[in-house]
Amino acid sequence: METGTTFQLPPSPAPQLLLFSLPFLVLSEHRMRSYGGTVIFKMLSSAAFLVGPLLTTSSGWSPYRRAITVGLLFSLIGDYFLLPNHKDFPQEQSQKDVTGKRDQNQDISISFQAGVVAFAAAHIAYIYAFLQTAQTIGWPTFITTFAATIVFAKWLGVIYPPTSSSLASNFLGLRISRDMKPLVVIYALIISSMFAVATSVSNSFEISQRAAGAAMFVVSDVFVAASAFGTTSVGSRGLVRIAVGYGLYFWGQMVIAGTVEGQ
Repeated sequence: METGTTFQLPPSPAPQLLLFSLPFLVLSEHRMRSYGGTVIFKMLSSAAFLVGPLLTTSSGWSPYRRAITVGLLFSLIGDYFLLPNHKDFPQEQSQKDVTGKRDQNQDISISFQAGVVAFAAAHIAYIYAFLQTAQTIGWPTFITTFAATIVFAKWLGVIYPPTSSSLASNFLGLRISRDMKPLVVIYALIISSMFAVATSVSNSFEISQRAAGAAMFVVSDVFVAASAFGTTSVGSRGLVRIAVGYGLYFWGQMVIAGTVEGQ
């Protein structure tokens, strides 16, 4: 794979679709203005990065192209499971929503767990794809990146956070339920491995496109963790925080999708 500082995005209309849908997604979710808009524009944004490998000008379906496409498909599935609940949009709640008797917390937990599993599968597909083009693996880089990412996750509070937050531990003040902690740890190990593989098979003097895309994905997950396990409600997220979190995630996926060109 060629490396360099110039990123190659997927062919049209993938980037244009994301440029259209992402601002509307941010506005729809800001202050929980529109549940329908959030669903429509989030899935459109997910479809935008998926159509890239499907429309690539590269000839044939190489193992790399297939694995990246599978990873993007699992990501789309994960986006579906992580859609916000209708009850989080107070402007659209009806009396039926208020009087309906069902365990909302359980529904959200099951959906979130399914989303985490889907994204874990996506990262495994990316790992497989990156290894397809690796002539050598820089094990010192892999070990250093993996360890640093795990330590970073522990500091943020993603991995078995203590009950209280501080500058030294659980920096984000996360509260993860007991049944979710093992799944979150496994996911942290998988995404850290994905990022480590992306960096260790890249040119040591340049930031490769797939390493940059992987890094954007990792950082975007910090926003997901803060939203899902933080002490503040989803509706209190500011416009900038929503825009940055979604921007890193969707454009990170687009950057990864663009690596299919030429493979």
